[in-house]
Amino acid sequence: MNPGSSAVPPPAAAAYTCSLRRAEDIRSVGGKARGLGRMLRLGLPVPDGFVVTDAAFRELLGGNGLGEQIGSLCRPLEARDPEGLRRASRLIRDLVTGSEVPEQVRREASKLRRRLLPGATLAVRSSGVGEDSECASFAGQLDSLLDVGPAEELGPALIVCWASYWSERSLFYQLSRGIELGGMGVVVQEQVRSRISGVLFTEAPSASYGGRGALLGEYCFGLGGDLVSGRISPGRFSISRAGFGWRRHEAPDQPAPEEDACLFNDALMSALARAGLELEKEFGSPQDIEWTIDRDGRLFFLQSRPITVSAAAVSDSGSVERDEAARPEQPRVHWSNANVSENFPGPISPLLYSIASLGYYHYFRNLARAFGIAPRRIRAMEHPLRNLIGVHGARIYYNLTNIHTVLAMAPFGGRLSESFNQFVGAAGTPARPQRAAGSNGPRRGRAAQLLELCVVAARTTWQYLVLSRRVEAFEATADEFARRTEPAELSERSLPVLLEDLRSFLDIRCNRWTNASLADCASMVCYGLLKALLARAFPSSDQGALHNTLLKGLTDIVSSKPAARLWDLSRHIREDAALSALFSSKENGKILALLREEEEFAPFMREFERFLRNWGFRCSGELMLTVPSFEEDPLGLVEILKSYAGLGGESPVEVLRRQERQRNIETARVMEELGRRKALPWVPRRLQPLFVKMVLRATHRSISLRERARLKQALLYSRCRRIVLAMGDRLTALGHLRRREDVFLLTVQELDQLVRGGAMFPRQVKALVEMRQAAHDSLSAMSPPDAFSLPEGAYLAGPGGAPAPEGPESEAIRAGEMSGIGACGGRVTARAAVLEDLSESHLVSAGDVLVTRQTDPGWGPVFFLIGGLILERGGMLSHGSILAREYGIPSVVGLKEATRRIQQGRKVCVDGDRGVVRFAD
Repeated sequence: MNPGSSAVPPPAAAAYTCSLRRAEDIRSVGGKARGLGRMLRLGLPVPDGFVVTDAAFRELLGGNGLGEQIGSLCRPLEARDPEGLRRASRLIRDLVTGSEVPEQVRREASKLRRRLLPGATLAVRSSGVGEDSECASFAGQLDSLLDVGPAEELGPALIVCWASYWSERSLFYQLSRGIELGGMGVVVQEQVRSRISGVLFTEAPSASYGGRGALLGEYCFGLGGDLVSGRISPGRFSISRAGFGWRRHEAPDQPAPEEDACLFNDALMSALARAGLELEKEFGSPQDIEWTIDRDGRLFFLQSRPITVSAAAVSDSGSVERDEAARPEQPRVHWSNANVSENFPGPISPLLYSIASLGYYHYFRNLARAFGIAPRRIRAMEHPLRNLIGVHGARIYYNLTNIHTVLAMAPFGGRLSESFNQFVGAAGTPARPQRAAGSNGPRRGRAAQLLELCVVAARTTWQYLVLSRRVEAFEATADEFARRTEPAELSERSLPVLLEDLRSFLDIRCNRWTNASLADCASMVCYGLLKALLARAFPSSDQGALHNTLLKGLTDIVSSKPAARLWDLSRHIREDAALSALFSSKENGKILALLREEEEFAPFMREFERFLRNWGFRCSGELMLTVPSFEEDPLGLVEILKSYAGLGGESPVEVLRRQERQRNIETARVMEELGRRKALPWVPRRLQPLFVKMVLRATHRSISLRERARLKQALLYSRCRRIVLAMGDRLTALGHLRRREDVFLLTVQELDQLVRGGAMFPRQVKALVEMRQAAHDSLSAMSPPDAFSLPEGAYLAGPGGAPAPEGPESEAIRAGEMSGIGACGGRVTARAAVLEDLSESHLVSAGDVLVTRQTDPGWGPVFFLIGGLILERGGMLSHGSILAREYGIPSVVGLKEATRRIQQGRKVCVDGDRGVVRFAD
């Protein structure tokens, strides 16, 4: 962890200022500003103001090599060297304070100050990117300035805030906790003339302060600086959640008792409690809220951040101990649907959840065994391994807390956690791992740990050397299962035989999946290593997407082959007058019927059916079980063929070859440059190109093998769906179900028991299904957020997470840029085609920018049609990112709420190098 790693910034990619009400992008405005913006949009009383964004901070650092100088001072720092921290901080402060605020920044800030805060005394407050998170509050680590008068220049205050990014206390905080700031905004607000100031915890520390469900408040008279710094003993009160009854506990050790009346009254206590509960709901976790009452008795809110401990720990003397590193009293679970939503993009069925729960448990456990992790470590992982996923709003989520707990128990656990987050596209700091229940941790002597590490290294190396053979074995397993479960033969099988088929699928999923998961792991590790090597060798900001450029045009990726086959079919349509007339004049159902009925179309129909046999099991939602494939319902494929038939120019194969040639040229340039510089200090200069090329080839190979395994995964799940539907037919005939699709509302264990005669309530199955269907419909109507945290054992309540209504913040988005992750470099400006799912593919015209929540392998044929890609979800190794690089499609992933922010048909510019999207009209 290096607090100076972000000191050398990329060029500014956004406006230097924005109003506080429109502060939304945390990477631009920082945690404090984003929180204040959300509070304003909720209608809470917050002093008005504006934000000087991270782009302004980076503009300052980009001038005169300031960023490079700071980076060189930070690289050797360690938390155990306080003198080194003090010396570096002093030198950096001198460098920053000796600089001038960039002229354009000064002009924009002065203009907003005159417009929003004319004649006001200002509070100028640091807002770090990474501040006010659930893992780190950075409370008191960054500087703020009060009483900046109306006639004073704003520039010096900005400089002081920016310099505190590398204050001695901030550097120590980051190094000691392994947490790094990612930039800085500065909040400029009208300063409130405070009569009383305080904090409100929406989760009280103990029953002695109003009960576990109560809100705890602390206060002092005047400004809150003495309260936060601990220079005084505060007053304390509690408010109940039910009815907002309140109680005073202590008075502050200050002589101003007459001020109490403006705080301790029912109206103000209710206002505090209502706001606290609203903020807790809005932010999804218990909050630590700063508030103040001005001299006219008006209540204002100054900040809201997650409580980084379960609540403030109260000492015997009654004072609040603000130990940021204390262990939470009540564990919290971090949930994310990153990457898992690509496999399961919608509400899932009980049957699928029961299969997925088993699958993820065995997936990680078998990987640990394959890599030689000691049995005692695996035993310690047992509890989190059995709870790696959960369901909220009928959608599958990763339990990141348990996943990181498992990874932390392995050698190099911290690095594995970072790679996992990058692999799946889970934003933010990894969830803090918890010790496995009932385990004292797998600790042994130094020699034993070294021996274990050697075993893991040897097993890992061996697994990678034979990875191709392992993936071939998995492919053979899948093909054999598919051969034994041909859909046409299932209708003749008895219910017990179909149950054996289902058990065979579960056996593969739980006990014979390791060969496929090794390909996942190899691609994750190789991709992370390649990115790290190239970032070290080419640290310039314009080289940030270099690792993706070297992964373009991989011609052996199996996911690109359906597009090539569809292209061939579309050429037949263009070359045959009768086919061309059919596809251009009839609707999809009629086209399909005539293809099957008319003799003249028989040769084409044979090729079409061959495509369905070989690739028809690939579709959007191919792992959902409840979604029919193209093989079952080819109408969607007919629509895609229409689009292909309208295209001329290069074929998919020609596009891939062109991308491959460009990649080879860029690879040669990189290798030549590596041979001229000492970029990797631990690798001899003459061996640097060879080493990087070896890692690059390993990454190519592992990505290719992973996609091959995913193809067979789709085949297996397609067969599982057909088996279960056949079982549904039999159970419906026996009277257990009303219709065959009801079978998906049973778990796999319940289905097994019902078929073999072991069900406890067999005659109540219909009632159970009916109840579950109603509950599933209700949950499916929710719009849960992509990531959130909850107390252990808690669930999302109500329809939370619904898209926010259009408002001023949306206008700000439309006027500026939106930031995500660049998945494939290049720039394109084109019309946006905003799709809910693949069924709307007819809305895509050649060259459009596809905007959707996520893609899966079933979207593959659409990629050849598009000129750009914007995804709300996904990581660098998600299917959408891989295919985008194959075709050289400029792409940005992880762009939150893109489908809401971007309107159908609006012209957008996608910059895949910088990971930004802006409106072009």
